[in-house]
Amino acid sequence: MVCEPLELEYAAAALEGHEVQIMDMILEKGFKKRLQNFKPDLVGSSAYISGVNEVFKLFREVKRWNPLCFTVVGGVQASQVPEDFIDPSVDVIVKGDGTTLLPKVVQALEDGNSLMDIPNLAFPEGEGQIVQTGKRAYMPKADELPLPRRDLVQHLKHRYYYLTHRPVATMKTTWGCWYKCNFCYTWRITDGTPYARSPESIIEELLTIEAKEVYIVDDIFLIKPSRLRKLADLIRQHNIKKRYLIYARADFIAQNEEIVKEWAELGLTAVFIGLEAATDNELNNMDKESSVYENIAAIEMLQKHGIDIYGSLIPHPDYSIKDWKNLRKFINDTGLYYVNISPLMAMPGTLIWKEFKDRMNVPREAHGLWDLSHSLIQPRLSLRRYYWELLKTYASVIYNLPRAKKVTKRTLPSLWSVNYWRVLWGSTKIGWQFLNAHRHHSPRELKKAMSRGPEVPELGYATERLHFLLTEKEKGAA
Repeated sequence: MVCEPLELEYAAAALEGHEVQIMDMILEKGFKKRLQNFKPDLVGSSAYISGVNEVFKLFREVKRWNPLCFTVVGGVQASQVPEDFIDPSVDVIVKGDGTTLLPKVVQALEDGNSLMDIPNLAFPEGEGQIVQTGKRAYMPKADELPLPRRDLVQHLKHRYYYLTHRPVATMKTTWGCWYKCNFCYTWRITDGTPYARSPESIIEELLTIEAKEVYIVDDIFLIKPSRLRKLADLIRQHNIKKRYLIYARADFIAQNEEIVKEWAELGLTAVFIGLEAATDNELNNMDKESSVYENIAAIEMLQKHGIDIYGSLIPHPDYSIKDWKNLRKFINDTGLYYVNISPLMAMPGTLIWKEFKDRMNVPREAHGLWDLSHSLIQPRLSLRRYYWELLKTYASVIYNLPRAKKVTKRTLPSLWSVNYWRVLWGSTKIGWQFLNAHRHHSPRELKKAMSRGPEVPELGYATERLHFLLTEKEKGAA
């Protein structure tokens, strides 16, 4: 998949009165040239844990170009683990909703005011040290947010896709989560408080989206029946014709067939389900609050109504050969075709981090490997065997073409289409990566994964520069 940078689009939407550009560095090149042409006063970036070192590389490039250009990093990783972004190239770490906080940072810089008065910020102060400002709620009411600035990446709209959903627009209607799975920190980022947009707000945005395919990236979209029914009514009233890719829990799907049927008629094409495991014991150990019975019932329900299933599974590091066989049996018995199998990863900031942090087989600084595909908790089997079982499980599904034709309803492309061969080629490339994944734990590869790019000579930490900038402002005012 390559999806639009929605977090940056939201951040840009609040910067009225300022000239703003978004550079999608998955698709675009020439960062240094962009700096020279645009000459920004501030550069911001967002990242998950796997992109932390990429942020450092970009920000170091910024500081080499102009040490006084301000750098701001935000996103879920910055909110949950701000200490990951301690580096002289980082000026400010935003720990909450960037849409509301970034304008405050910009205004304070323009006015020469202290950033310490703005809540939910952090500043690198030295090796292993950060200074944090006061705390406030993660974000305002969700309906108060402006609509994201998709116009800033309009030139790339035809290049965004998820599997066969192309071109696809990305949309968010909730933040946080109502559940507390111990391997996930989504609910912890918002301090356990979920935020949801009203149906009216969602319709307002849907009416601005050109793409027929809409990927709603909420961790749970199917969650509140009254909200879903109201939204469905408004979609019909406005005659909105889209195809939707969403996330949902198995227990909700199993218990709400009427809603599933209604949304299938509205264009619900595929659903991500966090199935996670093939046994109730594993689900209980994850604090999942659902059962294998509900997983199976949800799969059957979606198949009944012609909705494709993207099943997420999380094999434990202590899996034996027998456990891997049981997982493959579950996949075969339920008729799953699209699967995402991610080794259990104890993310810093999750409840299971303390349990597994002493079993990690890569350094915390090797951010490039924290991608939900590598086995970072030392497995019971050898690394090579663990990855082999993972690859074998994928291959038994992806290359089962008779099953694909039988169980996929709305998303499998024709054998003679370009999209079909794109999927197979992509699967083959990923398979090759898994076949060699055990080598990614070697000293040479770890060094690459830990690289932050060349340091900037004589660049002090953020607190020193902020003090200098404020002093210069005061001198100018005098």
